[in-house]
Amino acid sequence: MTREKIIIIDGSSYFFRAFFAIQRLSNSKGFPTNAIYGFINMLARVLEVEKPTKLAIAFDTAKPTFRKERYAEYKANRDKPPEDLVKQIPHILRSVDCFGIKRFELEGFEADDVIGTFAKRGEADGYHVEIITGDKDLMQLVNENITLYDTMKDKRTDTAGVVEKFGVEPRQITDFLGLMGDASDNIPGVNGIGEKTASELIRTFGSLEGIYERIDEIKQAKRKDTLIKEKEFAFLSRELATVVCDVPLEFKWDDMNYKGPIADKLRAFCEEFEFQGLIKRFDLKKEETTYQKGKYEMIGTASRLKEIVAELKKVPIVAVDTETTSLTIHSADLVGISLGGHEGQGYYVPVGHHALGQPEVRLEGQVDPEEAREILKSLLEDPKVPKVGQHLKYDMQILKRWGIELKGIASDTLIASYLIDPDQPHNLDSIAFRYLGHQNITFEDVTGSGKTQTSFAEVALDKATEYSGEDADVTLRLHQKLIKDIDAHELTKLYTEVELPLIEVLADMEFRGVLIDESKLKVMSTSLEKEIDLVQEKIHELAGEPVNINSPKQLSNILFEKLKLPVIRRTKTGISTDESVLIALQDKHPICGWILKSREYGKLKSTYVDGLLGQIHPFTHRVHTSYNQTVAATGRLSSSNPNLQNIPAAVHAEYDIRALFIPTEGSSLLSADYSQVELRLLADMSQDPTLLRAFQNDEDIHEVTARLVFGLAPDEVVNSESRKIAKTINFGVIYGQTPYGLAQQLGISPGEAKAFIDTYFSKYSGIKSFLTSLATD
Repeated sequence: MTREKIIIIDGSSYFFRAFFAIQRLSNSKGFPTNAIYGFINMLARVLEVEKPTKLAIAFDTAKPTFRKERYAEYKANRDKPPEDLVKQIPHILRSVDCFGIKRFELEGFEADDVIGTFAKRGEADGYHVEIITGDKDLMQLVNENITLYDTMKDKRTDTAGVVEKFGVEPRQITDFLGLMGDASDNIPGVNGIGEKTASELIRTFGSLEGIYERIDEIKQAKRKDTLIKEKEFAFLSRELATVVCDVPLEFKWDDMNYKGPIADKLRAFCEEFEFQGLIKRFDLKKEETTYQKGKYEMIGTASRLKEIVAELKKVPIVAVDTETTSLTIHSADLVGISLGGHEGQGYYVPVGHHALGQPEVRLEGQVDPEEAREILKSLLEDPKVPKVGQHLKYDMQILKRWGIELKGIASDTLIASYLIDPDQPHNLDSIAFRYLGHQNITFEDVTGSGKTQTSFAEVALDKATEYSGEDADVTLRLHQKLIKDIDAHELTKLYTEVELPLIEVLADMEFRGVLIDESKLKVMSTSLEKEIDLVQEKIHELAGEPVNINSPKQLSNILFEKLKLPVIRRTKTGISTDESVLIALQDKHPICGWILKSREYGKLKSTYVDGLLGQIHPFTHRVHTSYNQTVAATGRLSSSNPNLQNIPAAVHAEYDIRALFIPTEGSSLLSADYSQVELRLLADMSQDPTLLRAFQNDEDIHEVTARLVFGLAPDEVVNSESRKIAKTINFGVIYGQTPYGLAQQLGISPGEAKAFIDTYFSKYSGIKSFLTSLATD
C-alpha cells in the first residue's frame, strides 16, 4: 500500500542558502530582501514540484542547544550571521505564515532534531516522509520510508544514494561522522582520519564499538595509536552528530494539512517587499488599482504613421523603444518601434514580423521598412524633439544599424532609477512596479519561455502592440515621476550634464567595438594548450600517478593522504584545495606550485583567450563589449560580455593578452589610467603610516599588502596569486566589503576572508580608525 507523503522542510538551511545565492537586493526603502526573496522562491519550488498535502517547516532558535552544553566548542568556528541576514529572518518566518505552512522551533534543540522527530513519528504512523534539505547530517535518517530531496540540486537521496555518496549505510552515518568529524559544525572527529579512511573503517568494523572491540586488527601503527588516544573524541563526535528523534513536540498530523497560501496576507507581504514578480507568480494581483491601463494602436500604414509623427512633434517629450530579434546589437534585426507622447497612449510600428517558423512569410498589416524609416527620420533625428527611453544606449545602436541617428535624448528611465537608488533593480518591470504599482506584460508573456519560446518577430501583431505600446506608455509615465525625484535628490546636474551625454559616447564606443589580433589570439590558445599539458605531466610526475586536478576529491587524496600535507581548511564537502590553501602549502611540496600554475594557465586559456575568441563578432570582426552605467553602486562604469576591464596583465611575456588589442591602420591606442587613485586618497585621508610610506617610496602597494597579510619577509618574492588576493582586499575594504563578499570574490570561506580582513586592519590600523570614524560621524 502506498503511504501518504509528509513534506518537512529544513527552513534554517534554506534561508542561509538563499542569502548567499542572491546578492545586493533590497526594496525602495533600502531594506535588504535577498534572503527573503530567495527563500520564497525556494519554498515556491517545493510547492510547485511536490504539490504537498501535508507540510511542515522547521527552524533553529537563537538559544544554545544541548550540544553546546555538551561540548563548548560546538559550532564555535562559525562567524556570527551577517547583519543583513539577521534583519531578514523575522520576515522569513512571517512569509512561512503567509503561505499557510505550519512551522516549528524548539529551544534547546536544532531544526535537525525537530525534523528527525517528525520523520520517525511519521514513519511509525504509516507515512512516507520526504525531508527537503541539502544537509548531509540528515542522511542518517534515510530508510525505505524516509528520503531526502535537495531542491537546489534537484537531487533525491534514498538508502542507495547515501551508500553511493559515503560508502556506508544511513544507520552508520553517525559512526562515520564520529571518526571523520564535521568541520562545518566544529565536530572534532579523530585526527588524521578523513572521509575515505572513515568509510573504510566503518565498512570493515561496522561501528565505533566494532572498531574498538577489534582495535588490534588495525595494522597501521600510527592510525591505531591515534584511535586509542582519541577514543573519547570519537564517541563525543558521534553523540554531537546524532540527530535526536524524540524531542518533546506537541502536534497532530492534521495540523500539517496544506491548503495553500493565504492570498491577502501573502499579497500584502509581497507588496511590502516589492516582489512584483512573485505577486504575478502566485496570482495575487488586486482587482482594484490606481493604474489606468492605456490604449495602444498598431500603425499599419505609411499615411497613419505620418499623422502620428506630426502629432508627436508637438508633445513635450516622446517615448521611444525598439523591438528586435536579439540583444546582440550587430546580429539583431529590427522588428518594430513603439512611440508614446501622452499618458495612456502608445503606438507600435511593426516592420519585421513574420509567420511562425517561416521568416520568408511577412505578416500583412505592417509598414514597409523603407517607408517607415524615411517617415520616422524626421522625428527621431530631430534634436529639438526631446526623447525618453529605457536603456536608450541599446536603441540608439539598433536604430543606427537601421539607418537612423537618434538625437535629442532628454531622459533615460534606466539611468534615472539608478541615480536615485543604485541598489535597486532597474529593469522596466521592476521600476514600473516600484513607482507605478503596475505589473507590466512580460517578454515571456508574449514569446513564451524555455524550449517553446519564439522570436519577437514571430509574435502576433496584436500581442506585440499591447506589449510594446505598454513599454512606451510606462516609460513616459515613469519619466514624469523619476524626473521629480532626480530634482528632489539634487541630481539634476549629474543627470543632465554627465550621465545623459555619456549615453551617446558609450553607444558609439560599443557600436565601433575593439579590434583584436585574432590570428595571434589563436596561436596563443594553441601554445597555452601545450603549456597546460606539460605542467600537468609535471604534476602527474610529482604525484606519482595520473591525477585530475579539476577533481577536488582526487586532488585531496593526493595532497593530504598520499603526500601527507597538513590540512589547512575543511569545508562541508571535504578538505579544501582552493587557491589560498595551495599558496599556503607551496613551501611544503613543489606540486602545489605546479597545480597553481596549471590553474593559472587553464583560466588564462578558457576565460580570456578562448573567451575573447568566442566574442569576436563574425560580421565586424571586432569585440563589442557593453559599457554599463547602471551596474556598479559606486558609480563607476563596468564592462560585460566580455569584461574588458578584467583582462589580466602579462605575468608571462608570451601570454600578454592586452598586447593583442590593436588600433586600425593609421590610428593609435592611447592608454591613460589613474595609478591606484582610491588608495592614494585613502592614504591621505587616513594618514596611515604604512600606506603613506609605501606610496612615498613608490612601492607596489599590492605587494606591500601581500607581504603584510601573508606574513612574507621583505626579500621574499610575492607570487601573482598572493598579489591578486591582496589587490582584491585593498580595493574591497574601501567600499566596506564584508567577509562574505570577499569570500565569494576569492572563492574562499567567510572565516578565511574575515581572517584576511582582520590581518589587513591590524597592519593598517590607521585605515581602520579612519573608516570607523566615518561610520560614527
